[in-house]
Amino acid sequence: MHILQKILAITGCLVLASCSQQSEMASELTSEQDLAGLRVATVSGSIYDLKLSQRDDIDLKLFTFEADALQALLTDKADVMVHDEIFLNRNFRNEYGVKIAFKGEDRFPTALMFRKDNLSLAGALNNLQKRMAQDGSLDSLKAFWLGENYLDVDKYTHIPEETEGEPLRVACLTNMAPISFMVEGEWYGMETDLARELARYLHRPVEFHLYDFSSAIMSLRNDMVDIVSGCIFITEERKQEYLFADPYHSYCPAYFVLDSEAKKANGTLWDRIWRSLEKNLVKESRWKYLTSGLLTTIIITILSILLGSVLGIGLCAMTRSRRKWLQKVAGVYNWFMAGIPMLVLLLILFYVVLAKSGLSPIAVAVVAFALNFASGASDVYGTSLDAVPYGQTEAGLALGFTKLQTFMHIVLPQAVKHGLPLYQGQCISLLKGTSIVGYIAIQDLTRAGDIIRSRTFDAIVPLLLVTVLYFLLVWLLGTLIKLLTPKKSVL
Repeated sequence: MHILQKILAITGCLVLASCSQQSEMASELTSEQDLAGLRVATVSGSIYDLKLSQRDDIDLKLFTFEADALQALLTDKADVMVHDEIFLNRNFRNEYGVKIAFKGEDRFPTALMFRKDNLSLAGALNNLQKRMAQDGSLDSLKAFWLGENYLDVDKYTHIPEETEGEPLRVACLTNMAPISFMVEGEWYGMETDLARELARYLHRPVEFHLYDFSSAIMSLRNDMVDIVSGCIFITEERKQEYLFADPYHSYCPAYFVLDSEAKKANGTLWDRIWRSLEKNLVKESRWKYLTSGLLTTIIITILSILLGSVLGIGLCAMTRSRRKWLQKVAGVYNWFMAGIPMLVLLLILFYVVLAKSGLSPIAVAVVAFALNFASGASDVYGTSLDAVPYGQTEAGLALGFTKLQTFMHIVLPQAVKHGLPLYQGQCISLLKGTSIVGYIAIQDLTRAGDIIRSRTFDAIVPLLLVTVLYFLLVWLLGTLIKLLTPKKSVL
């Protein structure tokens, strides 16, 4: 035992010494050659992912969101984080004790992205940018947003919008200042203003929706959005598939490391908790994202349960039908729903089957979850009915009840008693499963937490708040199901 303790102690010391040595190496970075042997965090699918993944002398760590990559740096899971030079403004660098070790030599041109066949819209933006370059308004826009002058503004304003006509649909890949970000439900930023200028130039209203990269690409291909925005770098590979406007700016990568000389905010534990709550909830009324997302999650859940329960009744009737072909159809349906992941089903319905239907994303989500729920509900119904002995039916018929009366007054109450726990479990699974609807640009409860995280770069408090709200929803849903259960005496 003593030998094992010594081995563990020595191993721990070696790990700490290695991490300390890596941190010291990271703080002295001056070029990309110095990254050798370090843990480098970046966002998957970004230009930096494509560039750094070709190196075998670094430990590349990929994350879905910028906030998660930053947390890896702050929690010593990474030594360096690479992202655009405008990723962390001076306020965030001071708050989190982060500095820019150096900036890369490469510069990447950036522009708004269109479908390959949408030459007219891309041409309109090119003409607009040329006019703005001539009158100086483009330089003024860049000086304000890219020069961090926006940090000294108490309240943002945006370009007046048209109120009539076909909207210009913009998919925003990021909720991060100064490219495109939300404040109290309104979109602002460098590329947001470019899109608003284009909409005014075309005399069209404009709509902004938050997407992840893959969903935005599929939406653009299916003509569900007109523009993709989000500091997209122009590469030869991307130009083969999509159309870019003329670059409005070129960004270089910045390599962020911990600043050992930064002064961290001190105070009591309660002071730190309050500052975190104020930043994530009070500032910019960010609590509204949670309440709005909570309402959306509740709507999708309730409608999906209601529709899926009705469809499940029909499916259960098919499985118990005397007609063999109905049984086979129901069996194939259940087999298909059991084999396909819910996320894949949601994406297929939204981007393929119902892409041209005109249904809103929420309506598509309800249909997808209802179809999946119907299969589980059908099994619950069948299991519950089989749990009631057939002698109960025979007794009811012997007493003079009709088949319908026997079912409604004798069999059904007993079946409900047997099936309620299983049905409740299906409902709770559906509720938790709705957390994936953000893939089709629905701002549900989970996506609301992501929106807050992308603005504050705080991964802990938003996730804890979302977790607590899901726990409350599960409890309320279970309580509601029990209250709505008919209380009938069994003969």
